[in-house]
Amino acid sequence: MTRAEQKKEKLKKEQDFIESCKGKYLNQQEKSKFRETTVWKEFRKKFVGKQDPITLKKLTKKFNLHHLSLSPFEYTNLKPDRFIPLGNQCHNFLHWCYGYYRNDKNFIKRLKRELDRMVEINDGKDICDYRKEMKKKD
Repeated sequence: MTRAEQKKEKLKKEQDFIESCKGKYLNQQEKSKFRETTVWKEFRKKFVGKQDPITLKKLTKKFNLHHLSLSPFEYTNLKPDRFIPLGNQCHNFLHWCYGYYRNDKNFIKRLKRELDRMVEINDGKDICDYRKEMKKKD
C-alpha cells in the first residue's frame, strides 16, 4: 500500500470514527481519541499564536482549547465560537470558578473583593516582589 493510500485509509477511519461520535455521549477515552484526529488537530491550529483572553499572555504550544459547552454530547461540535484558547493554569482556574459561579453569581464579586484587599494590603506586590527585595538586602 502506498503512502498516499495509507493516508487516505487513515482519514477514512477518522471520518468514520468522528461520524460515529456525533451526538453521542463521549467518555474520556473517546475524547482522547477524537483529539488525536487530523480534523481536531487542524481545527486546533486555528488558535495557535493567539493569546489567552483572560491573562492576555501569549499561549504556549501546549495550550488548552477549552470547550465552552461542557456537554459530552457536544464534544465534536467544532464551531470556533464555542472554544477559548487558554493557558493550562487559566483553564483549570476557569473550571474551578465555574463550579461555584454557575450556582452563585455573587462568587465573582466576593473573589474580586478579596483580591482587591490583597492588592491593598500588599501595595500591589506579589511574593516574587518580596523575594527580590529580600535578595537585595542580603
